[in-house]
Amino acid sequence: MTRKVLVIEDQKDIGDLIQLQLKDIDCRVKVARDGVVGLAEAESKAYDLIVLDLMLPGIDGLEICRRLRAKANY
Repeated sequence: MTRKVLVIEDQKDIGDLIQLQLKDIDCRVKVARDGVVGLAEAESKAYDLIVLDLMLPGIDGLEICRRLRAKANY
C-alpha cells in the first residue's frame, strides 16, 4: 500500500533527500518549501505522515503542528 507523505522543509537539499528516501520505500511524496504553503497543503488533503521542519519561513513548524493537532482529524 502506497503511503502519502507531506514533507515541509525549506532547505532544498534536505527536502530532496527525504523525498528520495521515501520514494524508495514506495511513498507518494509532496514537498512544501515554507510554512504557509505546507500548512495549506496539510489542511487540504489527508496524509499518512507529515515530516515537519521546525524553523520555516512564514509559519514555524511548531505553530503548524499546533494548528493541525487542534483539528479533529489529526
